[in-house]
Amino acid sequence: MLAAGALLAHLLREQGQEVAAVDIALSEVLASYVAGNCRFFIHHGMAWHRSGTRASSSGGAYPYAILPCADGEVCLCGRTKEEWKRLVAAMGSPAWTKDPRYESLRAMGRDYPDEVDALMAPWLKQRTMSDLENIAIENNLILSPVRSVADVVATPAFAQDGFLRSQLVSSQEMRVPSLPFRIKADRSEAALDLAPQMLTVDAAPKRPLGGEKGPLQGLRVIDFGWVWSAPWVGTILGELGAEVIKIEHGKRPDTLRLSGRIFRDGVEVPGPTTEMSPMYHQVNHGKLGVTLNAKEPRAVELILELVQGADLVIENMSPGSLERSGLGYDQFQKANPKIVMLAMSAAGQFGPLSQMRAYAPTMSSFAGMEALVGYVNEEPIGALNVGLGDPNASVHGLVAALAALRFAGSTGQGCYIDLSQVEALAGVLRPYLLQGQLEGRQPTPSGNRHPRMAPHGIFPAAGDDRWLTIAVADDRSWQALISLAEGQEWAAETRYSTSAGRLADVESLEQAVITWTKGWERSELVTALRAVGVAASPVHTVEEMWQDENFNARGLIHEAILPFYGPDRIARAPWRFSTFAPRIDRPGPTTGEHNDAVFGGQLGLTREQIDELIASKVIS
Repeated sequence: MLAAGALLAHLLREQGQEVAAVDIALSEVLASYVAGNCRFFIHHGMAWHRSGTRASSSGGAYPYAILPCADGEVCLCGRTKEEWKRLVAAMGSPAWTKDPRYESLRAMGRDYPDEVDALMAPWLKQRTMSDLENIAIENNLILSPVRSVADVVATPAFAQDGFLRSQLVSSQEMRVPSLPFRIKADRSEAALDLAPQMLTVDAAPKRPLGGEKGPLQGLRVIDFGWVWSAPWVGTILGELGAEVIKIEHGKRPDTLRLSGRIFRDGVEVPGPTTEMSPMYHQVNHGKLGVTLNAKEPRAVELILELVQGADLVIENMSPGSLERSGLGYDQFQKANPKIVMLAMSAAGQFGPLSQMRAYAPTMSSFAGMEALVGYVNEEPIGALNVGLGDPNASVHGLVAALAALRFAGSTGQGCYIDLSQVEALAGVLRPYLLQGQLEGRQPTPSGNRHPRMAPHGIFPAAGDDRWLTIAVADDRSWQALISLAEGQEWAAETRYSTSAGRLADVESLEQAVITWTKGWERSELVTALRAVGVAASPVHTVEEMWQDENFNARGLIHEAILPFYGPDRIARAPWRFSTFAPRIDRPGPTTGEHNDAVFGGQLGLTREQIDELIASKVIS
C-alpha cells in the first residue's frame, strides 16, 4: 500500500496536482483487509473465530480446510455445487455422497464439517500430495498441497518465468523473489518485460486528471473482476475519483453476491440477497454496474465501445477466458492503443501453472504461507479465515496498474500486465524463503513469538476471551514493563534483565506474564503500558474494530446505506494524502443498475435500442 500511495502521489504531482505527503498507518492496511473478509462470516450468521485448520464454519460451505493425506497435508476449497460434484466424481462417487445429508454444502460446512472430514479421510490418506495435485489438475478441483519453503524454492515455473532469481546472500547463492508481474507491449509469453523501465520515462501526460470527485477524476476503468482481488483494485481507484464500470452477466453474477442468507444481529434480513451482500458492497462500492452476455457478438461490440473511452481494464478470470469470448487485450488495443490491461490470474497467463484454479487459501498453501502459521511445537494450522491472498494480490495489482497508467499517459503506449497472485504472496514471504535456504530446513511455526523480542505476543486480560498484545523490543522497554509489575517475583529476576536472558527462558517468562496480565482489565493495562512506552494494543473483535476511535477519527470507516439491508459501515483505502483522502459516495451497484446510464448516456443508445438488447438477452 505504501508503494501504491507513493506512485499515486508521483503521478499526481506530474499532473500538476499538489501532494506534499502520504500518510499511511499499517494498522489501517490490516483493518481494510479484515473489513473485506470478516463480512464473509459475520453477515451470514457465522462467528469469525479461531477454528484450527479450517475457516470458522468452513467459510459457509464445505470444503474449506487443511486436511491430512498420505505424506503431508492439502488445502481443499469449494464454494459451489459444481465444484463439489467434481470432487465427488474424482473420489469415485462413494456411496456416502449419495446420502441427502451430504448434498447441502452449507450444512456440511457450518454444522458438521468434522463428520464429512472423517468420511473423506480414507480417500485422502491413500494418496500423496503429488497424487492429489495431479488429480486436482485433471478434474479442475481447487486443491493445493500445503507446501514447504523448499517446495516453493524448487518450483520449476517460478524459475522459468524469472520470478525466482539467483542472488548471492551471505556468500551463498539463493533463489530470491522478484516482481510477481510482467508488463508487456502485447499479450504474449515472449514479449519483453517493460516493468523495469516503467518509472524511467519522462513525464508528459497527454491529458490532465482531477476534479471535485477526486484526483483521478477523468480516469475510466472497465472492471471484469469477480470476488475480491481484482474488484478491489477498481474500487480503490474509484475512491480517488476514477469512473469504474463493473461488467457482470445477470445470470452469472459476481460470486460475492451469492453468499446466501444475510443476518443483522442474529435476525435474517428479508430481501434479495444478491443485492444486499455486505462483502460485495465493501469490495465494489462506488462503481457503475452493467450487465452483458459476452457470448453475444453485439455485447462484444458494446464492450469494445466502452474500452475506446477507457484507460484501464481489470480482470481475474482463468487465462484465455476473455479471448474465447472474442475480447482480450489484442482486441482492446485495436479499439484503444493506449489501453492498459491488468490480468490477475492465480498463477500467470502462461506456463505449466497457468490453468491453476484457486481460492485464497489454496494460493497461500501453494506459496508456502499456510505451513508457517501455527503454535510453537505444534503442527501448522494455517490462516484460512483471513484469505490474505486476495487483498495482497489487490495491492500488488494496484502498484502495477498505477505504474503502467503513468507509462501509458507519458508515452501513449498501452500495455498488458500479467500478474500471478501466487507469486505475489510468495514474494512477501521473502524472509522465510531466505531463512529456509540459509538454514537448510523448514522454518517452524513460532506462534506469536519473535526471534529478537521477549515477551512478545498475545496475552489474556481479565474476562472471557479478552486479549492484548505486548511487544518488549529492548531492555529499556523491559524496564518500563516491570515498572508496572511492582511486587511480582518475575519482574525482579535478574535472568530476565537482558534480551538474551529473556529469550533463553521465554516459555517461563510468558507464563509469568500471563498470570500477571490476567489480573488487569484490558483497556487499563493497554493504557498503562502505552503510558510507560511499551508497545501494546487491544486485540479487537470485529465490532470493536468498527468502533475504534482512531480508525473513525482518521476517516477509515464510512457509513453507507446498502440496498435492502440498510445502514452499514464500509472501510475505505488506508491512505490520507496532504490534500485529499479517498471517499465513498455510494455502495456497490445493484445488478444492471446503470445499464441505461452507461448504454444510453455514454454510448448514445436510444430507449428502443436498449429494450431490444434486453429482449435479445445481449443486456443480460
